[in-house]
Amino acid sequence: MSQPFKAMLPTWGRAIGLLCMNIILVAVLWLVLTGNLNIRYTADREAVIPIWHSLLPSLFGIFLIRVIPYKSQYHPFIQPMEKKHLVVQSIILLLSGVLFTVSLITIDQQGLHFQLYYLTFKLTTLLFIPLSLLLIYRKTTGGQQDNISAKPRTHRHVIAPLIVVVVWCYLRFYSPVAQPEAAITATDTTELLLLVLIGFMINNVLEEVFYRVWLQTRLEALLGIWPAILLVSILWSIWHVAIQGSGQWDIDVATVIANHGVTGLFLGYLWARYRRVWVIILIHGLMNASPHFLLQILLH
Repeated sequence: MSQPFKAMLPTWGRAIGLLCMNIILVAVLWLVLTGNLNIRYTADREAVIPIWHSLLPSLFGIFLIRVIPYKSQYHPFIQPMEKKHLVVQSIILLLSGVLFTVSLITIDQQGLHFQLYYLTFKLTTLLFIPLSLLLIYRKTTGGQQDNISAKPRTHRHVIAPLIVVVVWCYLRFYSPVAQPEAAITATDTTELLLLVLIGFMINNVLEEVFYRVWLQTRLEALLGIWPAILLVSILWSIWHVAIQGSGQWDIDVATVIANHGVTGLFLGYLWARYRRVWVIILIHGLMNASPHFLLQILLH
């Protein structure tokens, strides 16, 4: 990689970060100006909540991550890869995420085969392509392990993220701004548990590994921490239009960016700060299957 291009990377990072931040702010402002302050917050229900109820847990979570004393005893890039490999991997992963989004929003979301398409696109773009990329990289480096996402090992570093998780859970599920929960109507507990497990692996584990562990980590090394978090949050949020859209594209796009975009900032900051995969998977899992929902299944 040429020296001029290397010198441009921090500048590109600031520009991308500023652009993404403005996109999120404009999305929130557009909802306010158009009077759409009640947003659909999940693909499973048509119910809406005030946008502030959705934003508050994530914003307060970001605040906690920032103010809770925490000193990392490890370097986030234990084994730095060559710049050219980093750039190529980042571009391919980014394009793969874009392909997933475009694939979903350009097909008929009301069709009978949408779920099959959704699963196919997701496994192809977020799992098979990245895994193929990593296997190729490993072969080109003589079997060398990619430790770009290495985790800390000390028990002391579990306390800070646990505090954030507990406070976020209270705000999200038990506080005055908690999101409403629907009662379970199905009778087959085994089927419900199986669906929750499959959904957990495909929606929670796969998304967090792709967007945060694989993509964000590499973009952090190229662009900086917050530009990477912001860019990945926008990319992660925008595909939700396909499953939560109402047909009004301006409102739908603004809604997912304001809602999932800010949530993505919280998840991205959790990953950047603590490098604990289980933390972001746990938070994402609770978003899709709350403690109330899981308790209903167990007691059904």
